Amino acid sequence: MTQHNAQQLPALKTAITAATRALARKKNITVGFGAEVKGATIALPALTDLPTPEGLAQLRGMADAQASAIRFHDKAVHKKLRPTVPANANLYDMLEQIRLESQIGVSKTGVRYNLTQRYIASAMQQGMGTPAARLELLARRHILAQAIPDFLKSALEKAESDYASILPQLATLTAQTSAQQHYAEQSLSLIDAFSHLAGSTDPSVPSEESSGENEAESEIATQPEGSESDAMNAASGGDDNADEVPVFMKKAGGAPPDALPQQGQEVAGSSNPYPYNRSQEQATAPYHAYSTQYDEVVGASHLATPTELAYLRDQLDQKLLSLQTVTAKLASKLQRLLLAKQARRWLYDESDGILDSKKLARLITTPGIETIYKREQDTEFRDTVVTLLIDNSGSMRGRPITIAAISADIISRTLERCGVKVEILGFTTREWKGGAAYKQWVKDGKPAQPGRLNELRHIIYKSADMHYRKAAKQLGLMLKDGILKENIDGEAILWACDRLLARPEQRRILMVISDGAPVDDSTLSTNNSNYLDAHLREVIAHVENKLPIELLAIGIGHDVTRYYKRAVTISDIDKLGETMTEQLTELFK
Repeated sequence: MTQHNAQQLPALKTAITAATRALARKKNITVGFGAEVKGATIALPALTDLPTPEGLAQLRGMADAQASAIRFHDKAVHKKLRPTVPANANLYDMLEQIRLESQIGVSKTGVRYNLTQRYIASAMQQGMGTPAARLELLARRHILAQAIPDFLKSALEKAESDYASILPQLATLTAQTSAQQHYAEQSLSLIDAFSHLAGSTDPSVPSEESSGENEAESEIATQPEGSESDAMNAASGGDDNADEVPVFMKKAGGAPPDALPQQGQEVAGSSNPYPYNRSQEQATAPYHAYSTQYDEVVGASHLATPTELAYLRDQLDQKLLSLQTVTAKLASKLQRLLLAKQARRWLYDESDGILDSKKLARLITTPGIETIYKREQDTEFRDTVVTLLIDNSGSMRGRPITIAAISADIISRTLERCGVKVEILGFTTREWKGGAAYKQWVKDGKPAQPGRLNELRHIIYKSADMHYRKAAKQLGLMLKDGILKENIDGEAILWACDRLLARPEQRRILMVISDGAPVDDSTLSTNNSNYLDAHLREVIAHVENKLPIELLAIGIGHDVTRYYKRAVTISDIDKLGETMTEQLTELFK
């Protein structure tokens, strides 16, 4: 952390504290950051450096959510109606949290934005694997009218389809947000209907016939000492501290209190972004696709009209101008290295090849001599092909996909000048909700263990044999709205490897650029929660250990080192081009 940042941190903390007190309308509350949370009214993650704008919004969202509890929450009413069954109690707490957020942000655009960013960060960490998570998404959309990012739209559509019968009850809740007693009573009715609905269609939801003993065992197994349930009862049980924030609101950030979350960052130490228990039989089911007839491999020129491609390329060029100085230096650095590697080396005194002019005199004096030829020495460098495989998921929308397109453009031009062929590929899905494959599964009666339920879209922006000039317009397609949907990484890597293995070059390099774990809600909601994650790991292990392909990955705000042996993670998207150049430089050294 720079000295300048260190000087700004106290002022930032003071500003957050003042804003939180103003929202809570309490001057005597305290705000603690990280290790300071002990004894503080409001607990927030540690601030060790100035956060990014997204990180600051998430931090403010956590503070705003807790301020709403101080201002609008009646602990006695909440405790009186709170269910005793842990699963229902968690749903009850979640619905109350949404009510409080609706009150604090009802007329404040900035607060609403902060709360939305906090929820998005939490959703990216926890996923949509559980019925409770999908109910929260549904409630936030209908009660809060919260903006839903593209990567959650398929989950929202599926929740609205599966739980359509409770939408009228959500409308009733929306009308009761200013009256906690009536809202809580309606919440209980909604929870009861939802439990029957979700339990009848989802094997992960325990039935009402489960014995109390099993429930108790489950609660003990899943909650640590001093658990949220006990803490909640304590926090709600008295009026000796009217400013105390209920535990379920203190945990509203969905992140540990010692680290500020960043968008796209997963929970530390977790290999499964969808914590969703399934049967052992489903957990061991081999990876497969329910149907592949709707999958497509398509050239970028077929996904937009020539006019659109020209416009998108112009947009990309304009963005490229702002980075021209930096990108020119990077390209020059890489090109100098590659051209040095490409220096011509000759073998002399050969019996065939190109006539060596220096040996002409010897040929005249010694007519029988045969070793008067020279031959250029073959180099490993010339016999190389590089594939850039770019994640085209919805979470890449905006600056990440723009920088990825610019970086691919620069790398392609630079390598081609040095005689290295480059292929640029993208991977996404055709639909958000599974499309025709999902509809076919529903039509077939929703058989168990359906496997991958979305239809793949693999995009060829530039083939290895296509010159950069012919493919330049097609790279602009990455900026088109509607192209970026969901990402199934494992099958995309296999596809890229198949294309590489068909190439005649001896050295094959595959660089994967992604900003998160594989996500396809239609697949993850009907299979084991780590279905796509496990398949990705299997694919990577196969490529790294058995295929003649050098595989490396760059994670954008996402730790990919837990997947790939050779990987690097960047937190600043603007450093993508530099990182790609450095990685390729290391490969060619």
